[in-house]
Amino acid sequence: MQNYPYGSQDNVLPPGHYAYTSNFPQTMKTLSPTYTIPTEPVLFDHLMMNLGKTITIVTMKESLKGKLTCVTIDHLQLSIGDLKYHIRYPQITYFIE
Repeated sequence: MQNYPYGSQDNVLPPGHYAYTSNFPQTMKTLSPTYTIPTEPVLFDHLMMNLGKTITIVTMKESLKGKLTCVTIDHLQLSIGDLKYHIRYPQITYFIE
C-alpha cells in the first residue's frame, strides 16, 4: 500500500488522502476514466480538518462513531476497530466532531 499525499496536483488521482495498491496509478492512466462527481467543498474541507480524529457520521439509516482515516473526493473511510467503512458523501446527513 502507498499513501497519496493530500494536495499534490501532479497525480492522476483527485485530491484526498488515499491508500492504494501499486497497480492503481497505472490502471488510472490506462483507463483514463472520465466521470463527474457532485462535490460539497465545505463538507470536504471540514472532514479534512478532522482527519485522524474520532467523529460520528450520521447517515440516512444509522450513525457510526469511529476514527476518520481517509477523506477522498467521493467518499470517506471511518475505522471502527478492525472494520473500515467506506461511506459515500450523498449518504451522509451530517457529522459530529
